[in-house]
Amino acid sequence: MAGFTYMGTKKTLAGTIDALCGSFDPGPFMDLFSGISAAGSAIAPKRQIWCNDAQIFSRTLTEALYLSREEGPRVDHVRSAIMMRGNDNLNLLARKARGEVEEELDALWSRDAKRQIALQSAQMDCTTARRTEWQALHSHCLFTTLYAGTYLGLVQAMQVDSIRFGADASLAAGVITAEEHSWALLSICRAVAATSNSTGHFAQYLTASDANIKRVIDKRRRCVWSFWSDALCVLKPIGDVDWRAENRVFHGDAVDVLQSMSECAERPAIIYADPPYTNDQYSRFYHLLETVLLYDYPAIDGKGQYRQGRFRSSFSLATKVDGAFKKMIAGAARVGSDLMISYPSDGLFVDSLERIPALIANHFAEVYDPIVIPHHHSTMGGSKGAQKEDVEECIFIGRRPLQAA
Repeated sequence: MAGFTYMGTKKTLAGTIDALCGSFDPGPFMDLFSGISAAGSAIAPKRQIWCNDAQIFSRTLTEALYLSREEGPRVDHVRSAIMMRGNDNLNLLARKARGEVEEELDALWSRDAKRQIALQSAQMDCTTARRTEWQALHSHCLFTTLYAGTYLGLVQAMQVDSIRFGADASLAAGVITAEEHSWALLSICRAVAATSNSTGHFAQYLTASDANIKRVIDKRRRCVWSFWSDALCVLKPIGDVDWRAENRVFHGDAVDVLQSMSECAERPAIIYADPPYTNDQYSRFYHLLETVLLYDYPAIDGKGQYRQGRFRSSFSLATKVDGAFKKMIAGAARVGSDLMISYPSDGLFVDSLERIPALIANHFAEVYDPIVIPHHHSTMGGSKGAQKEDVEECIFIGRRPLQAA
């Protein structure tokens, strides 16, 4: 999906998954771990698309892409309505921290790197100090009171809060539709992804230092309003209204969703599973986008300022990954769909090249030899080690589920 960063390998694999789907029976394609729907976007609209993910961000995005009853936002109208109302909130917040705003803008356009390094630390302290008072007085100051000086600069955080204010006020006034409101929030997500002081995701922010100050300043200089406006012009639904009316979006743990689907008359023709493959919980990489959408003033903790109570996948826990795979494969068979799994040879589920086909054989009449594709996995932008590492990405296929035969 244009405008968002693909985690893992889905973007590269999407074309292969699309080609393989051509040999399966007609019917819906179910993406069990949809993320930002790289696989679904490649296959649509040749098949109906069903999506599932435990993240609110993914649900909101896939609902907009595949379920919209409108043909996308009225860009000029929505932009004008939100900016007009949002400016009121921006001016209010900026006046309350006028000295800090002026200091930040002056520092960003100076050539004094040490001043900028010191400014980030000072902003973090001020953000913490103002949190209780501001949150008691203002409905839309979440990012200003949680993330200014970390993932975003002070002015950037105020802009995020003010766009959200404008979107909420425009919806409440009946000026924009609920779907246009969703597109506006997804555009904030894209703007935050483009301007955030991080390494391409939100596992942690960059602490300003002599080594990275140029990158930090480049990100801090980016205008959230501008990136939001550009995103609003780009994001739009896939297919036509009639095609979208037959798609479905689920929201939950993959194993639980399969259980609920097994009790329904409808079923997808193909279930595609691309589960997490490391012990990194993916909710770490999306937490800021979750907060953009929920806007619920969450309790946060740790260096990464993660939301408390965030989702944790069994596929990313060494003690639970075996059971998760067994339940997922058995659950797909109970639904009565053919199954396709992509997973690297060096994932947390050890000996996957041998063990995944064996598990599939317990529940499917036809088990294909794994398709092995040399690949470069992202290391999620970690500060230590290589940014990419060579692995074998494997695609496993099971057809004719025994419980449906």
